[in-house]
Amino acid sequence: MNYATFFSRQARKPTGVFGRFYMSRVFEKGNAELNDLTFESLAVAANEHILEIGCGTGLLIKRIAGHETGALIEGIDFSKSMVALAHKNNRRHIKRGKVAIHLGDFAQVTFQPDAFDKVFTVNTVYFWKNPEAILAKIHRVLKPGGRLIIGFHEKSEMEKMPLNKDVFKYYSTQDMKELLAGHGSLEDTEVISRKGARKVSYCAVCSKAVT
Repeated sequence: MNYATFFSRQARKPTGVFGRFYMSRVFEKGNAELNDLTFESLAVAANEHILEIGCGTGLLIKRIAGHETGALIEGIDFSKSMVALAHKNNRRHIKRGKVAIHLGDFAQVTFQPDAFDKVFTVNTVYFWKNPEAILAKIHRVLKPGGRLIIGFHEKSEMEKMPLNKDVFKYYSTQDMKELLAGHGSLEDTEVISRKGARKVSYCAVCSKAVT
């Protein structure tokens, strides 16, 4: 296995010592600007119930929970290494009942319908084997009028990186708009961008239709 494949698989699902210690630092540094934009795009309001898909080390959850809005934030990740770090980073908030971290694959775990005011995810969309099914499930767990925020980096920038395209699926901003438009009950889609020190960060934001 070459390094590009090994790194790409670790980016998808960090495991072992490499995942726990090296990839966690890659995520914290590499996702910092995108996390900032995602946090602002969330615009967390009082007493909201929020879910992060692929919560990684849980630092963005910690940031949200640190604001006294009364929000309940749940995170799910299928990497044991990342869930252990997310628990560690959010220990105080978990004890206070503000945060819950779950080990599992969002595609397979059951959440109650109409449970969340907002669902967000950062740099995970590339790994969705069946994005239409994931969006259908997100739609199911969102409350009517609830918002979905997808943080990502654009295809043209991702293609410059030494990654395995069998692991990563790249999205242009137009690809992302078309993906979200393909789910008829997700509406008002917009893609927000911000130029950073090394990359442009993007957040696709849409809402569940109120029927």
